[in-house]
Amino acid sequence: MKKKVISFQGLHGAYSDLVCRKFYKSLKTLPCNTFGEAIFAVEDGSADLAMIPVENNIAGRVADMHFLLEKINLKIVAEFYHKIEHHLMSIKNTDIKKITKVYSHIHALSQCTKNIKKHKLDAINFIDTAGAAKFISEEKNENFAAIGSELSSKIYGLKILKKNFEDSKNNITRFLVFSKESRNISTKKKVITSIVFNTKNLPASLYKALGGFASNSINLTRLESFFVNKDFKQFSFLIDVESHPDTKNFKNALKQLKKFASKIKILGFFEASSFRK
Repeated sequence: MKKKVISFQGLHGAYSDLVCRKFYKSLKTLPCNTFGEAIFAVEDGSADLAMIPVENNIAGRVADMHFLLEKINLKIVAEFYHKIEHHLMSIKNTDIKKITKVYSHIHALSQCTKNIKKHKLDAINFIDTAGAAKFISEEKNENFAAIGSELSSKIYGLKILKKNFEDSKNNITRFLVFSKESRNISTKKKVITSIVFNTKNLPASLYKALGGFASNSINLTRLESFFVNKDFKQFSFLIDVESHPDTKNFKNALKQLKKFASKIKILGFFEASSFRK
């Protein structure tokens, strides 16, 4: 039997790779250059699932994903929250006193600002954390270091000079899992449904569109807006609601939404992560 595959953006050792291995231990991980490629890998059958980070409690939402959600043909089937632990790493024959430059993704660097300043390091942006670790392993320069995951240090044969190099110990990223097919989930379970929609150009259309969820006792856990065209005239809204789409209350709320929305797309529904508790 062919082993199932889960795609992610980045090189082996990226945080997305780590999360794939943590929650889908039996699946083979497939590195992709972009989020779009990771999604397309599922659409064309190269992968069964895709693991995509969507927001971080420090850095905010992940850029580009909102525009992909508008066009995506897949369904969101799961969510995971993962604590991000950044480690300073370099080649094995050096120590932290020799390091002058540190390479990593811009978000990782920004989340380690205090320690970077403390050790008087020059921070250099890199395309991703795992790519930075690979670069350090290939350069073999005892003055260079990378910030990345423990997994990347193992994959690229680097020594961790300082664990938990991040400024905040409460650094959490939310990941979503995408599949071609939705999963069967009982309506008795705590379920999150994700929806993207455009409002009609009417007074208080957003207020009225969302009113159906309030009147049907459905909690909104996420509301974000983003532009869908270059002239800033059309907004899309992304919402997460605490409701299974098969419930009567959700169907009633959806009827209200349809009255004031020009376009609605249910991105998927999934069991709420235990992290939400």
